[in-house]
Parts: sequence; structure tokens; C-alpha cells
Amino acid sequence: MSVRRVAANDRLPQVGPAAPRSAGPKTKEEGARVRQLAPQATGRLEILTADDLERLDEAALHVLATTGISVPSPPARAALVAAGAQSAGQTVRIPADVVRRLVSLAPAHLTLGARANRTLVTGEGSLLTTDGCPTDIYDLETGAKRPTTSADGVAITRIVDALDDVDFCWTAVSAQDRPVARRGLYEIYDVLANTGKHVQTVTIVDETQARVAVEMARAIAGGDLGVRRAPPISALLGTITPLGHDEGTLGAGLVFAEAGVPIGFVTMPQGGSTTPVTMAGSLVVGIAEVLSGVCAIQAAFPGAPVFVCFIPSVMDLHSGDFSGGAPEDTLMAAAAGNIGAFYGLPTQCGTNASAAKTPGWQSVIDDVTTTYLSILAGVDMLAGVGMVAGGRIFSFEELILGTEVAAAARAAARAAAATDGPADAGPSGAYGAARGLVAGLCGSDGAAGGAREAARRLARAILERHIPPALEPALDVELRRLVAG
Repeated sequence: MSVRRVAANDRLPQVGPAAPRSAGPKTKEEGARVRQLAPQATGRLEILTADDLERLDEAALHVLATTGISVPSPPARAALVAAGAQSAGQTVRIPADVVRRLVSLAPAHLTLGARANRTLVTGEGSLLTTDGCPTDIYDLETGAKRPTTSADGVAITRIVDALDDVDFCWTAVSAQDRPVARRGLYEIYDVLANTGKHVQTVTIVDETQARVAVEMARAIAGGDLGVRRAPPISALLGTITPLGHDEGTLGAGLVFAEAGVPIGFVTMPQGGSTTPVTMAGSLVVGIAEVLSGVCAIQAAFPGAPVFVCFIPSVMDLHSGDFSGGAPEDTLMAAAAGNIGAFYGLPTQCGTNASAAKTPGWQSVIDDVTTTYLSILAGVDMLAGVGMVAGGRIFSFEELILGTEVAAAARAAARAAAATDGPADAGPSGAYGAARGLVAGLCGSDGAAGGAREAARRLARAILERHIPPALEPALDVELRRLVAG
């Protein structure tokens, strides 16, 4: 891997009906779609060179064509076979030309509508959101770690609604006091009712709940056409590493895709555990997984809005656990920007979820490196503010601090783009902001005057004062009816 800035007029090659790499240079016709570089910057930080991307593409498509991918969903498997794939039981092998053709059908940008906020379009800058869905949280009043509840999801959403620098909202924590069978629906209702921003669900992973969520979206958007024009919700669906999918998740994806709700496939390779220990090996597996998901959706519903998400890690060699914040995590996640540009697909990656157990100097440094690098690499959506302990625990203070770091990182990236030079490392830049936060967190004046305490006070003030846009009474009744079943 290398890291360098790409000139403003550089373009990365795109997947289309191109010949295999061994067949020589692509012709103009073979080049297919070329995605416009994101206008948030005049250049894109190159984590992966064009040659790196060609080699990863060749390896991932070789895996899909030979080893194959597990597709336990009969409708998804049938759609892939009809498009030219071969099936042996649940294993589907997808030839390279079929992958290229299907991926080329996906839109290069997403439109993300909102109940009572601005519509977002990917490719116009790196959009920021929360992360989820942990089952533990640090209580805002006592600081003690405890299980998450529906009320926590409501509180987090209200804070997100008030923070201008958070562009849309995930279902950030698990509503463990709600029935398991419909928990994802209760979680998305809590978010929709407490923010006017676009909402992305990460826990609706079966066909039944997906159909209800689509009806909720139609109620908010005024019908099927409104959802297709500006969907107020989107969904993130996980692959099963290595090289697999879940039947329920794919079923949910097909329901969302049919309705025009944007869906993303997230791969979470863990080097040394579920994937090879090398970063290249992890990326090959991850690329194969997300492309297979895109192919399944495009085979069933050509042109459906999709995106790909990378939340990679390396195994902690002491415990065998997820690391969080390791340098390899940071590089592989930011590389999603280059990978998306190569394939002409919108991207998302994980940022901020530091291995630090509590907000502090380590979490701030991890926030800076993961967020700033991903912005410069052109990743469309950044998920992660609010998480510590490798994504296991939500922290209100970290939500505030991580958002402040992200705001500074975006400002520094804009400054770098304006000057076409190195990013500002001074007091107004991302690293300057990090130094200020670290000083507040670690200063000799103690917690009462530190950044963490200031973040806690701000979170409390928002909860006391901010009133999110309310649901219309009739709409609220309808959404509650749908959730309850």
C-alpha cells in the first residue's frame, strides 16, 4: 500500500464490461463508468494505487468465480443464476464478466431523503453519522456502564438532531427493553420520532421487519413514489465473513431494494482470524463479499440504490478479539474511498470506534486518524461517532468529542483542497483540534475543567433544551401501529 495525493484530474479505472487485467489495457469502450471524484476536495488521497486496485479486483473476482460465495437465500440465488452465475447448493460462483456487468448497473450516487431536514446526496462530501448497535452505554448522569434501553436511543437521537455536523442518524444502541422479534422496528421508530434527519437502520435484518420498515418509510414520504425520490430511511446489512451471506439479511435487502430504499453491504474482515492476516488478503475477501451482495441486488432489481461499507480490523494477538483503532484498521477503512471510486459505487466506512475503554487522549487520536484519512480518501459516509471500547460501549461524551474532531477534520480537508497543498496542521486544523481536546482531557485542572466534562455538560444541555421536529399526530399513530404489529 502507498499513501499519496492524486491530482485533481486523475481518475481511477471503473468496473464495467472490461477485459480481465491479463488481457491488456482497457479500451475507451471497455472502461465503462468513471465516477467523478467527490467535490469535497480537488484531489483524492490515494491509499491504494491504480495497480493495487487492479490486483485486488483480479483476486476478488477470481475468488467469486472459483471459490464462490454462500448465498442461502433462494430468491437471491435464483436471481444470480438467471444473470449468469452457477449454483451448487448454497454456493454461488459468479464469473468475472457477470460481476462487472451487474455492478455497472448500480447508481454511482445515493439520494438520502429526510422527514424534516435536507436531502443528502453522496459524492458532495463525507457525510457523518453515529454508529451502532452496542448493548452497553456509559450513563450520562452516573458514568457507570449499564445495558442500553429504548430511552438511550431516544436521547442519543435528540442530541444528533441538534448537532449540525452529524448529517444523518443510525439506530445507535440496542433497545434491549423491547421484544426481540420486533426490536429493530422499535429502534427505527425511536430514531424517526426524534430527528428530522435521514435515518439508517442497522438492525432490521429479516424480510418481515423489512416490509414493515418500508411501510413506515412510505407513510413518512407520502407513498411509494416519495420513497423512490427521496427515501427517508436506508439500511445497512452485514455479510458473514468469510465469503458468506445470511438468508434473512439478503431477504431484507431484496425487500428494501424493490421499494427503492438504499441498502449497503458491510464487510467486517478481521485479519488473522476470519481473513488472512495481511491487509491485502482482508481486502480481497471484503471486496468479494460486498460485490457479491451488490450483484445479488442488481440481478433482482437492476438500478437499485446500493453502497458498500468496510469496517475492517486485525485480530488482537493477545486475546483473539476485535482490535479497534489499529493502524491497519485505519488504512483499510479509508481505502474504501479508493475502492468505491474504482467500482463506481458509493462508500461507507467505520471511523472513531477506538479501542480506548473511555473517552480520553487515545480515543481522540484514533478519531483524528480514522476520520481525517477517510475524508481525504473520499469515503462518502463515515460511521462511528459515539463509540469506545472497539464499538462495544456508547458514550455521550465521545459523541460530542468525536463530532468536534470530525468537524475540524472536514474544515482542514476543505482548506487543503482550496490550497491544493498539505492539510492544515495548525490550530484550525484537525490535528490542532486534537491537541486542544487532548489538553483538555489530560490537563492538570482535572475533569471539572476538561474537554470530557465540557462534552458531558453540552450533552445534558441539549437534552434539556433541544426539541426535535415532532411527528404529525396521525403519522405517529400510524408508525406506532406498524411497529406494534
